[in-house]
Amino acid sequence: MVNTTISGKKRPLDLWDKIEIVIERDGQRGLYMTRVEDIGPNKIIASKPEFVDGNRLLVENAAVYVQFRKPDAMYRYAARIKSRPGKDDTSVELHLIGKMERVQRRNFVRIDMKIGLKFSLLKKSDISNALQDPCWHDSFSKNVSAGGMLMNVGEDVEKGDILMVRIGDNNITGLPRLLTVLCCRIVSFREDRFAGVEFIKNENLHLYFTRNEISSLPSQIQQFDNNVQNKMVRFVFERQVKERQKGLI
Repeated sequence: MVNTTISGKKRPLDLWDKIEIVIERDGQRGLYMTRVEDIGPNKIIASKPEFVDGNRLLVENAAVYVQFRKPDAMYRYAARIKSRPGKDDTSVELHLIGKMERVQRRNFVRIDMKIGLKFSLLKKSDISNALQDPCWHDSFSKNVSAGGMLMNVGEDVEKGDILMVRIGDNNITGLPRLLTVLCCRIVSFREDRFAGVEFIKNENLHLYFTRNEISSLPSQIQQFDNNVQNKMVRFVFERQVKERQKGLI
């Protein structure tokens, strides 16, 4: 197996890594999830893609993006999708037709949704990064996705800060009651200040907290994993369908 890119450099993908296939055409978009089964020169063999979101179907020879997440960002390759004759549709070939790109755009579809919240600042980005004592503040979301949300914050929250968020009682999203989030940006609407935050998944907690810090935090923060995130993707999609049926979007 040759694990190289078109340029000959080592590719940051290994067997059984999770990847997403995105197809965009005529203003429509489809998102599918799969895993790497094999890697060859300019080619990835992946298991049968599972539909996640959108309204565009995968078809033979379609131009797609193969994208995957690393701790620092989302990356992607341009590719063409090919079926594998004799494989009973259990896998596909993704022929890479471009160099790897670092993706700066939003990874998940967002919907406008107000959820009652409370948040407590856990770590500041500009000091020793020691855990701070809990001090809860009332808040609410402006929009939400499977990857994060835009939430109302006070003057003390800045980009790079880590917060613990408590979801209100009337929670229909399927999110755990407690989450840790990373503040990625600050925006203002009229006189209100909002933070665009990214949910920190269980598998990534070690990137932001020591083992002792994780053990000292409420165990519920470890419940946000890939399964919960996939349920959130479905929730957002179903919510979009209902709002379209009502003529709201």
